[in-house]
Amino acid sequence: MEKNDYSLLIKKNIAFLLHLIALAIAIGGISLIYFNSEPGSGLSRLKDRNYEDSPEFMVQFQHDLDALFQYVSYRDVFEEQGVLDLSSQMFSVARGDGPEVIYTLEEVLRYARSQGFYLNSNFDVVNDLLVYDNAATAKDYRINWRAYMTDQQITEPGDAYTSLLELSREVLNCLGAYYKVHYQMIDNPSNFYFRILYGSGSDNQLLYTNTTEDNLKNILKSGRFCYVDSDSAFIETNLPEIPSNITTSMEKNNFYDVDHYYVIAAVDTTYPADDIYAENAAKYSLLRERFLEGLMGLALGIIGCLVTLYYLFLVSGYENSQSTAPVLYGFDTIYTECYIVLAGVFTMFALFLGEKIGYRILHLLVSKYAADFSERMLMAVIIYGCCMIAAFSLLRRYKCHQLWSGSLVCHIHQTINQYFVHRSFSYRLFCFFLAFVAAHFTGAGLILMGIFHWNHPFAKPGALLLILALLVMDYQTFHKMFLSSMQEDRVADAIARIADGDTSYQMELGGLSGKELEIARKINRIGIGLEHALQEQVKSERLKADLITNVSHDLKTPLTSIINYVDLIKREHIQNPRIQEYLNVLDQKSQRLKTLTEDLLEASKASSGTLKLEMAHLDLVEMIWQTNGEFEEKFSERNLELVSDLPDKNIMIEADGRHLWRVLENLYNNAFKYAMERSRVFTEVTCQDGYAYFTIKNVSEHPLNVSSEDLTERFVRGDVSRTTEGSGLGLSIAQSLTKLQGGTFEILVDGDLYKARIGFPSIDDNR
Repeated sequence: MEKNDYSLLIKKNIAFLLHLIALAIAIGGISLIYFNSEPGSGLSRLKDRNYEDSPEFMVQFQHDLDALFQYVSYRDVFEEQGVLDLSSQMFSVARGDGPEVIYTLEEVLRYARSQGFYLNSNFDVVNDLLVYDNAATAKDYRINWRAYMTDQQITEPGDAYTSLLELSREVLNCLGAYYKVHYQMIDNPSNFYFRILYGSGSDNQLLYTNTTEDNLKNILKSGRFCYVDSDSAFIETNLPEIPSNITTSMEKNNFYDVDHYYVIAAVDTTYPADDIYAENAAKYSLLRERFLEGLMGLALGIIGCLVTLYYLFLVSGYENSQSTAPVLYGFDTIYTECYIVLAGVFTMFALFLGEKIGYRILHLLVSKYAADFSERMLMAVIIYGCCMIAAFSLLRRYKCHQLWSGSLVCHIHQTINQYFVHRSFSYRLFCFFLAFVAAHFTGAGLILMGIFHWNHPFAKPGALLLILALLVMDYQTFHKMFLSSMQEDRVADAIARIADGDTSYQMELGGLSGKELEIARKINRIGIGLEHALQEQVKSERLKADLITNVSHDLKTPLTSIINYVDLIKREHIQNPRIQEYLNVLDQKSQRLKTLTEDLLEASKASSGTLKLEMAHLDLVEMIWQTNGEFEEKFSERNLELVSDLPDKNIMIEADGRHLWRVLENLYNNAFKYAMERSRVFTEVTCQDGYAYFTIKNVSEHPLNVSSEDLTERFVRGDVSRTTEGSGLGLSIAQSLTKLQGGTFEILVDGDLYKARIGFPSIDDNR
C-alpha cells in the first residue's frame, strides 16, 4: 500500500474516533439533562433563572400552605394556651346501647402504642406490630363526635361505626400534621412565614403566626408572598401563579364565623434559615448548571457527529486520495433489499445480545436509579451503530450508481423487460391487460370478503387498504399507459420528421424504455445512415457538377481555336470539292460540340443554382409570337406545321427574359428534333388559378418508351436509338431554369403524344 493509501486510511480512522468521542459527549449531555431536570420541564429550566420563579417553588409553597391550613384546623384541638394538652378530648363513642365513652389525647396515644402505632421523626404514622387485637379492632363502636373533624361526612349508616384503632390512627395522623408545621415553621427557623387572623376586635381575635408583624412587612418587600383579605375580592401576590384553594381553606377554618379575616403567607427569598426552601434553592441552582452543561455537551456532540459524518460520507468508498471512483466491498454487492433485511436481522441480534449481556454489565457499573436510563441509551447506541453501518453501505452503492441497479426489484424488472422487449405490442398489451384484470378481480374479491366479515377487527382497515391499493394501481396503470403513449408519439414524430426530409434528426433517448427504446435506437441509426447517404450523394453531385464545369471550360478553349481555324480555312476559297466537304463536316461537328459544351455548362449552373437572374415583367403572349416567328422557317425544313392558340390580350409574368427564351428555345428544338415529319406542333397560352401556362405538344416520330419523369433527367433522349442530334440536356436545362425563376415545369406522355407545359404566376391576376 502506498503512502496516499495510508494517509487516507489514517484520516478515516481519526474521523471515526472523533465521531465516537462526539457521540460520547452527546450521550453525556443527554445524561446530565435527564438526571438534572424534572420530567416534563424541558427547556423551561433555562427560562426560570431563580428557584422562586420555578414550578418547583410553587409546588413547595402550595404544599406548605395546605399544611398550614391543616395546622390551623388542629391547633385548638391539641393545644391549650399554646401548650400541647394531653387531656384534650378527641372523640366520643358508644357500644350498642351502652353509655357514652370519651377518649382524651393521652388515652388515644396510650392505646395506639399498645397496638404498635406511633409517630416517627418525620411525624408519619408507623406500626411495629404485624398482628392486631381483633377484638379491639372490631368496627362496632358508634361515633358520637370527633373534635378534630367538624364535618363528620356520614353518608351511609355504616360510616357511623368504626373501631378504636381506626379512630386512634386518625388522631395520630392529625397530630402528625400539627407537629410538622409546629416543628418546621414555629419551633425551628424557617423561611416560610405566615400570619392568619380571624376577627376584628382585640378581644375576639384568633391569631396564627410564626413571626412578628414588622418582620413580615420587611419580608413582603423582597420575598414572595400571597395576601388574602375577606374584605377584598382580589388576591394580592407576586408569585408566578395564585395558590389553589386558599380562599376555600380560609372560609373552612372560620369556626367562629367571624366577619373579617386575612392570611399572609410569604417566603424570604434570601433564605437565611436552613430549611427545605434553602436546600431546594441550592439544589435548583446546581441542577440548572448541570442542565446547561448537559445542553452544551449535547449541542457540541451533535455538531461533532454531523461534521465527522459529513467527512466520512465524502471519503466513504475511496481507497486513497488519488481515487476518482468509489469501490464496493464484498457485502456491498448483495442485493439492496437483501442487505437491508440482513441489516435488520443483525440489529435485532445485537439488541438481543445487549439485553442479555449488556444489561447485566450495566447493572454492575451504574446505580439502580440510573439503570433504566442506561438500558435505553445502550439500545439507542446499538441501533445507531447498526444503522450507520447500513447507511454507509447504501452510500457507497449510491456513489457507484448501484443503489437501484443492484437491487432485487431492478433485477426482476430488467428480467421482465428483457422478456417483453422483443415481443409485439399486441402481446405486451394482452399480458398487461390480463394482469390488470386479475389484480382487480383479486382485490374486489378480498374487499367483498372483508364486507361479509365487517365485524372482524381487521376487516375495515383491510378493506380500506385494498381500496387504496387498487386506486394506486389504477393511477400507476394510467401513468404507465400515458408515458407509453408519449413515447409512441415521440417515435411517430421522429419518423414524420425524417420522412419530411430532416434526415439529421436524432431522438432523445431519455425517458424511453422497453420496446420504444429499441425502436428509438433503430430510428437514430436509420437517420444516421440516411444522413450519411445524403451527404455522399451531395458530395457525388458536387463532384459531378465540378467535373462538368471543369471539362466544359477545358474544352472551350481548344474548341474555339478549332472553330476559328476552320473559318480561316474556309476563307481561303479552296477549290477542291472533297476538301470543301471535309471542312463542312468539321464545321458542323465543331458547332455541335460547342453547343454540347455550352449545354453542359449551363446544365451544371442551372442544377447548382449559381445562375444570376434578372427578373422583369414580361408579356408571355408576345414572347410566344416571337418564338413562333424564329422557328417557323426551321419547322418548315421537316414539313412541320405550327398551330398556335394564343389569346388576344397581354398576359404579364415575372421572369428573366434571357433564361425564359432559353427554356422556350429548348422546348421548340425538342419538338423540331423528335416530332413526326409532316405533322402538326400545337402551342397555346392559357390562364388558370392565377397562373399563366404555355403548352407545346406534338406526336413523336419514334416510340416513347421513356416515362415523363425520366425525360427530364440529364442525358436522357426520346430517341433511344440516338439517330438524331442532341445531348439529352435540353429538357433538364429547361426544367432547372423554369424552377429557378419560380415557375412550374410538366411533361405528359400518352402513347406517342408528347406534351410539355410551363407555368408562371400571372401578375394581372395577383393584382
